[in-house]
Amino acid sequence: MWRLLVLKDTDPYRNMALEEVLLKAVEEGLSPDTLRFWRNTRSAVIGGYQRPGEVLNLEKCRLFRVSVVRRFTGGGAVYHDLGNLNWTFVCRRDSASLRGVRGARRIFERFSSLILEALRGLGVKAEFRAPNAIYLGGGKVSGMAMYIKRRSILCHGTLLINSDLSLLKLVLSRLKEPVTNVNDGAPSHVSVEEVMEAIREASERCLDISLVEGGLSVLEEERLKYHPPLRYDPLRLRGG
Repeated sequence: MWRLLVLKDTDPYRNMALEEVLLKAVEEGLSPDTLRFWRNTRSAVIGGYQRPGEVLNLEKCRLFRVSVVRRFTGGGAVYHDLGNLNWTFVCRRDSASLRGVRGARRIFERFSSLILEALRGLGVKAEFRAPNAIYLGGGKVSGMAMYIKRRSILCHGTLLINSDLSLLKLVLSRLKEPVTNVNDGAPSHVSVEEVMEAIREASERCLDISLVEGGLSVLEEERLKYHPPLRYDPLRLRGG
């Protein structure tokens, strides 16, 4: 049995800090394997090894009040808003759901297959492209990143459903390829809630698990309270 975690908090700093809290707790055997859905207010999230001034237009971040956050996983910069759904799988490496799955590419393929299955159920034909992205037609709808520890793994990604792509293009200064929304390729409009439910059903079916909705444990709440978020203030940044 896995936990389904759907919190209403849209603060990008707390949400990113919670990712680390969950991974550490699962690593220590103190939290269950978890599928998490979460959304952020306007924010630019950079990879763990990027410099904000090199990959973001910081003046546009200041102008449009876009928060700048560094995540602890690698990969490139992405844009979040309430039209983007973030999904996270965090589980033990010996989980039955990962049996026979080894190596970063195979893990990306494993979890992206659940997103693809969900989208197919909504009439959206998307595809995985190595090493870590999902495309709809010629546009990218999801980028993924991962962190592997000794006993646990976290794989998370974006899913552009109805995001402000104009603002995304202004904020991300090194956008290398076209982006698109799920709704640009859907036969009819789909909501974030419909996509979440489709991913939930696909995950239960394909991973052969039961997802039970729950909240944070007391331990997770306490650790989140004292976890320092990797924060950048775009109103004060002068070059990254």
